[in-house]
Amino acid sequence: MKSLRTKIAAVVIAAAAMIAAPAAASANSYAPSAPGGAQIVAPGGSVTVPFTGFAPNEEVTFTLTGENGAAATLAVVKAAVSSTSATKTASGSGDVSITVTLPANASGTYTLTAVGQTSNASDSVTITVSSTAGGGSGLPATGVDSASLMGVWIGGGVLLLGGLAVTVFAVRRQRQDA
Repeated sequence: MKSLRTKIAAVVIAAAAMIAAPAAASANSYAPSAPGGAQIVAPGGSVTVPFTGFAPNEEVTFTLTGENGAAATLAVVKAAVSSTSATKTASGSGDVSITVTLPANASGTYTLTAVGQTSNASDSVTITVSSTAGGGSGLPATGVDSASLMGVWIGGGVLLLGGLAVTVFAVRRQRQDA
């Protein structure tokens, strides 16, 4: 009886391993990759992001997540949530790319994730919004210009002259009283 239980347990374990092995091998056989580093784009701008390493002719779902991500478009799809998704088919060599167009009020960072529907393999890339992307002026305009400080200088001068006049009158009065 003990030998029969051991044999049944061995058959069940072997069957489970045979069922799980192809799924594990499938998940490990494709390793998609996105471009290294963050993709930089201006608010309202577009960037095409290529991915490689998916299964040939595999459906790949792209999801963009970020602040006001619903207003962004992936190829031609729009959605009304904080993220938006689109599905494209990889080429025969497992390559696929998608064009991301951010809304005009985009800010911060967005995450674009690609997931293969057959292999379940995935990779993601960060898209950073920058006002200087695509050849801006460099530094943002901050602070004030010197012309706007003219009133402060005039006001300070008037206060200084007023304080000086009060001091002179106070000293003169003390001398007259003495």
